[in-house]
Amino acid sequence: MKYILFVVLIYFLPIQLWSQQNGSERKGQFYFILGPEYRITPIYSVLSSTLSNEAIYTNVDKQNAGLNLNVGIEYFVSNNLSISFSNAFRYDLVISEFTEITGDFGAKEANYRLLLDYNISLSYYFKIFDKGEFFVNVGASLMNRNTDFSIKETSSDGTGIGYYISDYHYSANKFSLGYNTNGKKLYLGAFLTNQSPYFNENVLFLVPHIGLSFDISKL
Repeated sequence: MKYILFVVLIYFLPIQLWSQQNGSERKGQFYFILGPEYRITPIYSVLSSTLSNEAIYTNVDKQNAGLNLNVGIEYFVSNNLSISFSNAFRYDLVISEFTEITGDFGAKEANYRLLLDYNISLSYYFKIFDKGEFFVNVGASLMNRNTDFSIKETSSDGTGIGYYISDYHYSANKFSLGYNTNGKKLYLGAFLTNQSPYFNENVLFLVPHIGLSFDISKL
């Protein structure tokens, strides 16, 4: 899966060369893009024994689902092929509320923070209708940045307490299908990975999403 961008480049190269000779209405243009995206509850199947130590401190479904805002730019290499870079912003859960045993019983409050994702992708547009077109988008994403947190750990002999820093970062492949009309895009897709911080082994982790994107202006 980590070679998906390379495969897509090779696959679309003949199409891209053809499109350079068949229209250049958008070729060479930069567009500022903005829009909301809703991530649906992740899909995965695991036994409790495969959950990582980090997973017990958060709610995996809640942390990876919900509404975020995408902001980015899209550059048209040709009339049909574009490359885009975007950031996704959302205020979401880092650490769930949990009971902490120290000298006394107590509860730590849930920790929410502004989380960031970084996405780079390729899109290819298929002109089918006079006023609209379908598109395919594939790319790679760096997920859940700004989720760093510290974990308190007691030594095995009980003589000392230490801390270490962990996080919920992971990388994923991204794909979506959508419809574009006059710079207004509706799309449906998913983030896909088999390596995430929630499990002790490779587990298929799928985050479906649906979103809107608007070309706000040319840059």
